[in-house]
Amino acid sequence: MIWKKALMFGIVMFAAVLYAEETVVQQFQNGDKVCFVGDSITHGGQYHVQILLYYLTRFPDRKFEAYNCGSSGDYAGGVLKRYDWDIKLHNPTVATIMLGMNDVGRDNYGKDKTGKDFENKHKWALDGYTKNMTKLSETLAADKCKIIYLTPSIYDQTGNQSSHNYSGVNDALGTCAQECKKLSEKFNGGLVDFHGLMSKINEEQQRANPSFTIVGGDRVHPGMEGHFVMAYAFLKAQKVPSIVSDMSVDAAKSAVVKQDNCQITELKAENGTVSFTCKENALPFPISEVMVKKLEEYIPFTNDLNREMLTVSGLPAGSYKLSIDGQEVQEATAEELAKGINLATNAKTPQYKQAWAVADPVWKKYNLESAKLRTIACIKNGILARANLKPGDVEGEKKVLQEELDKCRKNKNSYGAGQVETYMKFSADQKKIEDEAADFWQIAYSKNQTKPHKFEIRRK
Repeated sequence: MIWKKALMFGIVMFAAVLYAEETVVQQFQNGDKVCFVGDSITHGGQYHVQILLYYLTRFPDRKFEAYNCGSSGDYAGGVLKRYDWDIKLHNPTVATIMLGMNDVGRDNYGKDKTGKDFENKHKWALDGYTKNMTKLSETLAADKCKIIYLTPSIYDQTGNQSSHNYSGVNDALGTCAQECKKLSEKFNGGLVDFHGLMSKINEEQQRANPSFTIVGGDRVHPGMEGHFVMAYAFLKAQKVPSIVSDMSVDAAKSAVVKQDNCQITELKAENGTVSFTCKENALPFPISEVMVKKLEEYIPFTNDLNREMLTVSGLPAGSYKLSIDGQEVQEATAEELAKGINLATNAKTPQYKQAWAVADPVWKKYNLESAKLRTIACIKNGILARANLKPGDVEGEKKVLQEELDKCRKNKNSYGAGQVETYMKFSADQKKIEDEAADFWQIAYSKNQTKPHKFEIRRK
């Protein structure tokens, strides 16, 4: 247990240094149109969903639009090719960019790939990344779009996963991270260092458990925990508030001590019972208790981003029951209540349940985007773009897609086959799917408005 505390302290101290070095990243504002630009880690990833869920629950009245603009297998030069029809059409006011994983040329790395020839290939790939990232930045800046550079998530070259290890890739991604820093200075953009934080966590955790990885078994794609770490880094860089609300009352004096991001009314303290009504201005972040426990080994997620505090001082010693809107949600001692309890991850509270009701349409929007819309864009930007078909050549498109599907099946490439099949099945309905995704976003806003709740603390 002692080593875990020491590790957490090290992570917190590292995070403090990390964020001190980053440029200021402006928070999303009313009316913004945000495009999350990237490769498969954005296309099918979830870091941006967690970021959006924070905004929807913490700032219920801050309305903006958000678009997943990731494309599996993409690189900086590929983004330039799809920029007009896939990014610019949204008229973005803010764009986040995370690229590099496919720019560095992973196949050219490994313990057996050394010598001048491979060194030249490494340099050529990194020079291309810098050139294309600069051009992409110039294009966004010309369109008066603010840029937030996200250093690439890591390639796990130190874990003992069974998948092939292209050792050296993470070092190359570290070079990409340095280029992001230079670009952020040149174009006055924000900078969030995913690569630094994830590398540090991996290093610390693998000292105790060589099988640990903050990304997946393929060494490339982060799982849910990795995406939470990325979202945490992003939100910390934006210096968003940790407080959902801070409710504090003195039972002995029947007085409100503190009401931060909330309004307390109708306070009464009599006959061993304290009651009041509170209208909180935010909802807790929708995260499960299981995920909270996993994250706390790497990052202080709850303390830094999810504090819905209730403090009741002046109570006689003993145990108490806390009810909200007549429903018992927790038991606590007078001592615990005087110190303050965090309700944010209490699954019994109506606030927690409402937060998950907000999350439901957001995840539905994500599923439409990642499984269908981004796959349509990916096929259009890749297979069909390379075919150089004439506009409106429907039969030519069918032929190219069928040939690609046959090749994928022959090579037992189930992922590639699934991508092509998705395009063939859903591309004709693209506009309908886009409208459905937009409707889910509006539904989320209809569910995130906070309500007054009746709190009662009664002695057992």
